[in-house]
Amino acid sequence: MAYRAYRSDRRYRRRRRLLIIVSFVAVISMIAFLVSRETEQRGAVEFFAGADESSDLHAQASAELESALSSIGLIPRQDLVRRLQSVVDAAAEADALLTLEAPSFIGSSYGTMTTSSTSWNAGAAEIAATIMAIMDGELVEGAQQQLEAALDLIRVGDVSYGLFLGTLSSLPPDLDIPVFTVVAYINPDAQNPLLYDSLSLVLRIQGSYDLSPRHDIAIVGTTFPAPIGESDSLPAVPFSSSLDIQAVITNQGNEDESLLEVTLEMLNVDTGQTLTISQVIADLEAGASTTLLFENVDIDAGGLYQAKLTATIADDIDPTNNQWDMTFVWRDES
Repeated sequence: MAYRAYRSDRRYRRRRRLLIIVSFVAVISMIAFLVSRETEQRGAVEFFAGADESSDLHAQASAELESALSSIGLIPRQDLVRRLQSVVDAAAEADALLTLEAPSFIGSSYGTMTTSSTSWNAGAAEIAATIMAIMDGELVEGAQQQLEAALDLIRVGDVSYGLFLGTLSSLPPDLDIPVFTVVAYINPDAQNPLLYDSLSLVLRIQGSYDLSPRHDIAIVGTTFPAPIGESDSLPAVPFSSSLDIQAVITNQGNEDESLLEVTLEMLNVDTGQTLTISQVIADLEAGASTTLLFENVDIDAGGLYQAKLTATIADDIDPTNNQWDMTFVWRDES
């Protein structure tokens, strides 16, 4: 007589539960792996997209730096200042694009790219600040060494970017990687072999008169209505319902000026009384002019007056053109 093999239902159920659990864990692990891989792929794509845009901005900044250094001694101070500032701004904007987390499998690319961008950004800012200090006469001793240190930061960025480009060939072939611009802030093909030489740069900056700061404000005025004829050999302003004084202020220096105060003094020559009115110009760029109008000046027709306009700034190299005055007769209604 054959007996049926003994099988514990409890043990069977336990094995089945274990099998279900193991299968469930395997499925969850597979999903987690796929999600993790997809997240890493997405992180890599986002980083390389930011790196691509950053590289393009750095390429623009490097070209602007070459142009700025080439123009030393050939362009006005403010033009050079603006070019250097555009380099600094572009490098900073490019560096800000790389504030992204990157997956570990592109660690070498991430590290070399961020190192190059950080070095370029710091070097560009230091070059601009050092050149400004040399132009202003604030940096004489050690100027070459400080400029050389700034250029070394740029060189570190150039080398690191070359390493970054080299890491791209070792990345997974299914990763969509942009075609990156070749960037070198210190252009090896520059026409002037001394363009990035610190000593040559210092000598060019110090030898350029136009790069030294010059403050020079000039002012001229006129009355409205304008004088017509003379009275006792003095300009005669015809009677009108009001008298306005117009001031044209020109920044003849090579430094932008701000909070520039312009004052009108109207002296009644007969009585000795003086009326004083002031206006403020918020900003006046180098080489620019602006017009102020002092309207309805409170004086009486029929008197002898001296109008005086004054615009004063610190360190003005030519104070003789800071003032305009005119003595005139304002005819009365008769």
